[in-house]
Amino acid sequence: MNSHNQLAAAGFEAARTLPGIGEHGHSFRVLARANAVPGQLTLATELQHAAAALDYCHLNHKLEHCDDLALAQHLAAQCSLPVDLHLASAPDRGVLLDEDGRGYVYLDTRFEAAHQLPHVPPGHKCGRLHGHGFGVRIVAAADKASVNDILLKAWPPLFARLNHRYLNDIPGLENPTSEVMAAWLYQQLQPALAGLAWVEVRETHTAGSQFDGQNFRIWKEQHFESAVPFNDEGMYTGHSYLIRLMLQGKLDQVMGWVLDFGDVKERFKPIYRQLDHNPLDQLPGIQGHDTASVVEWIHGQLKPRVPELARIDLMNTPQHGVSLSWHGDMRWPLLFGR
Repeated sequence: MNSHNQLAAAGFEAARTLPGIGEHGHSFRVLARANAVPGQLTLATELQHAAAALDYCHLNHKLEHCDDLALAQHLAAQCSLPVDLHLASAPDRGVLLDEDGRGYVYLDTRFEAAHQLPHVPPGHKCGRLHGHGFGVRIVAAADKASVNDILLKAWPPLFARLNHRYLNDIPGLENPTSEVMAAWLYQQLQPALAGLAWVEVRETHTAGSQFDGQNFRIWKEQHFESAVPFNDEGMYTGHSYLIRLMLQGKLDQVMGWVLDFGDVKERFKPIYRQLDHNPLDQLPGIQGHDTASVVEWIHGQLKPRVPELARIDLMNTPQHGVSLSWHGDMRWPLLFGR
């Protein structure tokens, strides 16, 4: 059964004092997801109110505890519905909180390396020697690990093995797709990091892979520019939409991926052409012009082309959007739009 969820983002500036760190300030970012319920305040409204109450304040004067996890729990409690929540207290770290109250800490890091994919068809660009600034997100249960456990203990030995290397020469990375790399990193990190939950690898800002010890997930995102009706008098407004396509499936043992990111983009292209620089209320068969109707229309068009499709996030502004999913699992990335 499809699950419709609201997506909302907010931000605030605040100071706090933490043991061992002292007084300091942050630009906090928050992203939340909750079931859409008619007649209730929208998640965006509630999250904006909760963030505004903390803006330009000293958090220790407002809250008994104000570490990242406690702050995420406070924000979640201000919402009338159970939420999945992502709180970023710095560009490279933060916490994730699922609707059941489970908390996770994460660190975003990176390394620079070269690779090539040996099994792609002739002429495929990834078969040529090339390189990336690889992004890595390491996520662990908050009751078993801290960001410093990741930053100071678990990650440095792996960074030394990967940075400025030719990945194909590393045992286990002979076919270094992002899915294979996520699984390899998970296996390497698990003995050193208590509570390891999942690992994400990003070759670019628009695509990534995730492995949680059992399941592979990938995502690909794009932007499109479209018009929608503004009122009943025939006036239009417009949005710069961000769409994120999330897939789940088994790893192809030869190719080393769930699906080629290029294939995801190619299969989406005929639908993208109908969305980009067009009025969305005139799409054939669409039931409405609100964001939820648009994402339902995209799902109907794309699912036959991409059977691995498991979730679609569609943001019509940086603060508001809709998520349509088939797997209600916190391990699906809850990602800020760019």
